[in-house]
Amino acid sequence: MARKKKIEILPMLQDMGVDLDEPTQKIIKLLERRKTMAENKLADRLKLKINATRKLLYRLQSRGLITYSKQRDEKKKWWYLYFWSLDMNRINELYVNHLRKQLERKRAELIAESKYVFECKICNQKFTYEDALETEFACSQCGELLEEVTDGKVARRLKREIATIEVELIEAAKPMPKPKPKPAKPKKKPKKKKPKKPKKKVKGKRKPKPKKKKTKKKTKTKKKSITKRVLRKVLLRKKK
Repeated sequence: MARKKKIEILPMLQDMGVDLDEPTQKIIKLLERRKTMAENKLADRLKLKINATRKLLYRLQSRGLITYSKQRDEKKKWWYLYFWSLDMNRINELYVNHLRKQLERKRAELIAESKYVFECKICNQKFTYEDALETEFACSQCGELLEEVTDGKVARRLKREIATIEVELIEAAKPMPKPKPKPAKPKKKPKKKKPKKPKKKVKGKRKPKPKKKKTKKKTKTKKKSITKRVLRKVLLRKKK
C-alpha cells in the first residue's frame, strides 16, 4: 500500500496565495516539526514577547490554519496553559478547494484554446475556423497562408498541467491519517499484603486477672456504738 506523501505546508500555502511574513512562517515551521507547542515556548523560540506572539497566533487562527487546546496549570490552578497546533484538516480542505478552482480554470483555457484551429507561422496569430473562412485562410496581418493546428504548444502545456493537478487533487482528497493514540501506561498492581503470623501461645503462663477495686462497706455498727455512748453521757448528766 503506497504511503501518502508528506505535505509541506509553506509551499502549499504559497501556491494558494496565502501571504505570510517571516515570524508567521517560523511559527508554521515550528508547529510542523513539533506538532504541538505551548505559547510561552513559541515566544521563547521567536524571541518575542508573549503578547506579540499571541497576536501572530490569533492572526493564523483567523485564517483557519492553526488551532489550540487549553489545560489547567498544575501549579497555578486558576491559570490555563494554551497549546497550539496546525489545523491539518482545515488546511487540507482549503487546498482541495484551491486545486478544484485551478482545475476548472485550466480546463476552460483548454476549451478556449481548442477553438483556434488555424495559425499563422510568421506572426503567431491564431484563428478560429469561422475567422479563417472570412479571410479565405490567409493571415489578416501579413497575408501568409494559415496552417491547420490540431494540438499546439499551449494546448499541450495545458493538458500536462491538468494531469498534474488531477493527481494532486486525488492525493489531497484522501482522508487525513488519524493520529495514533499514545499507549496507555500500565497500571501499577497493588502490593499484596503479607498475612500476619499468629503469635505463638506460651504454655503454662496465664494472664493475671485484673484486680477488683475494693469498695468500702458502710457499716451500721459504728453508728450504733456512737449513739449509745452519747445517750449514756446524757443520762449521767441528768442523774447528777
